[in-house]
Amino acid sequence: MTGLSLKLLFLEFRKMWNLAVIIITSILLLISLFVNFIPYFVGAYNIDGPIQLLNVQALLSQGFSILVPLLSLIFGAGIISNDIKNHWIRTILSRPVTRADFLLTKIISTSLAIFVLMLIIGTIPVTILSILIPVKVELNFLSFISIHAIYLGEALTYIAICTLLSQWVPGFVNVIVLIVWILSKSIFTSIVNNYFWDSNIAMLIADFYFPGGFQEAAESVASNASFPLEKLLWGFSSLFGFISISLYNFSFIQIDKGFD
Repeated sequence: MTGLSLKLLFLEFRKMWNLAVIIITSILLLISLFVNFIPYFVGAYNIDGPIQLLNVQALLSQGFSILVPLLSLIFGAGIISNDIKNHWIRTILSRPVTRADFLLTKIISTSLAIFVLMLIIGTIPVTILSILIPVKVELNFLSFISIHAIYLGEALTYIAICTLLSQWVPGFVNVIVLIVWILSKSIFTSIVNNYFWDSNIAMLIADFYFPGGFQEAAESVASNASFPLEKLLWGFSSLFGFISISLYNFSFIQIDKGFD
């Protein structure tokens, strides 16, 4: 990125931390603390308790699988449509900033914000819990780092999808469409696996347009399975595919059009 784009990256990162986002993420942190520490306070983590082993990687993967889509909805709703509506895009593009630089800056800065909250809401509570409990803790540092990196890719993918949707519809519609998209993934995948398992096109649509490669790769890492190369490749194909479609579509957006 150019120096100006780097300044824009920090500006976009700061701009998204409004009061509503801070309140919502604070509530999510309290919920995360409650969910993680209730078993500890009721004595589930002790020598005679029902939980004799804490797999840190598996706990993180399960938490991130819920947290990343949820944070993507919070930060990704109206990611482009709001900037068109309040003319922020016109202000930025009046400077020597290309549309590609602006779009990639939005995707990267938003994904970094989600990653910071992944650490605060997910990683810190789990790490503290693993220090406090008296039972055996299974922690593989390489897998621990890998799960964070993989879910950062998942966050980038969701934000790329939000960016694409937000070029067509306003924020609240963007949220509805993305929720339906996420919920329909399991339904569509089940239909393909049961009725179109021999169709390469159907399998391609299921793996590409309903991206789950990164999440499946993280689950494999958490369970100490073999290196999930195929799942990672599907994850990267979805990520770069949606970024490419977003960049292409953004080149035709009328920045003075606005959303009602």
